[in-house]
Amino acid sequence: MYPFKFDGGFGLSAKMIGFILSFQGFLQMIAQVIIFPLVSDRFGPLTTFRIAVLGYPLLYLLIPYLALVPQSLRFLCISLVLLWKVTAQSFSFPAQSIMLANSAPSKRVLGTLNGLAMSAASLARAFGPTVIGYVHAVGRQSGYSIFSWWSCALVALIGAVVSLLMAPPERQNVQDFASDDQDEERGEAQPLLARLSDELEASSCESTVVDEPLR
Repeated sequence: MYPFKFDGGFGLSAKMIGFILSFQGFLQMIAQVIIFPLVSDRFGPLTTFRIAVLGYPLLYLLIPYLALVPQSLRFLCISLVLLWKVTAQSFSFPAQSIMLANSAPSKRVLGTLNGLAMSAASLARAFGPTVIGYVHAVGRQSGYSIFSWWSCALVALIGAVVSLLMAPPERQNVQDFASDDQDEERGEAQPLLARLSDELEASSCESTVVDEPLR
C-alpha cells in the first residue's frame, strides 16, 4: 500500500558506510564545539534542548523515504540527514547535562543524579536496539520497512511532549545551591581552625612546662 508499504535500502558498500560514519563524527565535532555553545548561550539549555528534541519525530518520519530518492541525489540527502541528526545530538545531550546539574539542590547530590542518568541511558542503549531490531525484522517481513522508523518517531514524539512540559530551575534553587556550597566550605574550614587552635594550645602548654623549673 504505497506510500507506506515499500522495502529497500541504499545497498552501500562497507567502504562507503565507513566514510559516512567518519563524516558524521566530523560534523558532530563541529556542531558540539562551535555551534552548541553559541545557541546555548543565546537561548539557554532548555530551549536548546527543545530545538533538538522537537525535530526528532519529523526526522524519523522522513528517513525511510530516502530509499526512494534517485541515485544522483542520495549522497546529498544522506549528508543533510546526518547534519540534522548530529546537530540534534550535539544540542540535546549537553543541554540535558546542564539542566541536570542546574536542577540539583546541592553539589553533594550531583554524583547520585549523574549516576542515575547514566544508568538510565545505558539501560536504554541496551534495551532499545533489541526491541527496535525485532520491530524492524517484523516490518521487513511484512514489506513495511517504515514501521521501525515510525516506531522511533512515536517514542521521539513522547519525548518532545515531555520537553514542552519541562520548566527551567527556579532562582531559589540556584541560591540554595550556592548556600549549600558555602555551608560546605565553612564545614571544611572548621576542622582546620580546630587543629590550629589545638596546636596553639599545645605549644602554650609546652612553653609553660619548660619555664617552670627555671623559676
